[in-house]
Amino acid sequence: MNITILTAFGNNYIYLLEYSPGRCFVVDPGDAKPVLEALESQRLKMTHVFITHHHADHIGGVSSLKQKTSCEVMGPDKQRMPGLDTVINDGHIIELGPIAVRCISTPGHTATSVCYYVTGRPLESPVLFTGDTLFVCGCGRMFECDGQTMFESLQALGALADETLVYPGHDYTDENVRFALMFKPDNEQLREKLTLVRNQNRSGQPTVPSALSEEKQINPFLLAEDWQAFASFRRKKDDF
Repeated sequence: MNITILTAFGNNYIYLLEYSPGRCFVVDPGDAKPVLEALESQRLKMTHVFITHHHADHIGGVSSLKQKTSCEVMGPDKQRMPGLDTVINDGHIIELGPIAVRCISTPGHTATSVCYYVTGRPLESPVLFTGDTLFVCGCGRMFECDGQTMFESLQALGALADETLVYPGHDYTDENVRFALMFKPDNEQLREKLTLVRNQNRSGQPTVPSALSEEKQINPFLLAEDWQAFASFRRKKDDF
């Protein structure tokens, strides 16, 4: 299964997944230009766009892509996502050839944020597109929900299969690992992760995906004992 990682605005990730020969979908196209270039260079037809939340850096390219490709736009928030064709909510499954895309409601970053859990025979491991809910060793800011809501959303993601590969909406990995090391400065796994991430950054490689099994071991927001502890971590991260 071919997943192309595209970048925009310095730290945004856009994902293009070829689910059958010559056909693909895109997740969170904040900018149309890199998507159109990838479609042309790989000779792909884009059939669908999946949106995790309504922020401009995740939907800015949707209208242009829809106009140029006639793709179907899927997302959770009709009012705040211009050009949405199909509203999908928690548990909604979209079947595309040999794969299934399941919508998981994850309010926290925004009230209507969702993630997409992709499974199917061609995939060696399940794939989770998390938008701004779960990052590598981190999580998104809470703009529209409280700490308990966000904590419960992260716990739902943490219950997925360990072998799941996490593809978040931004590359904040270096900062996130440094934040986690503040609380566990002698943690060898975190220190090794920081070294790896910095090598990836120097060589221009993406810092994604991350295995969910690793996130369960090093991500302080997944490791929080309760929502109060989570909220305390999140407040500290806001000021980091």
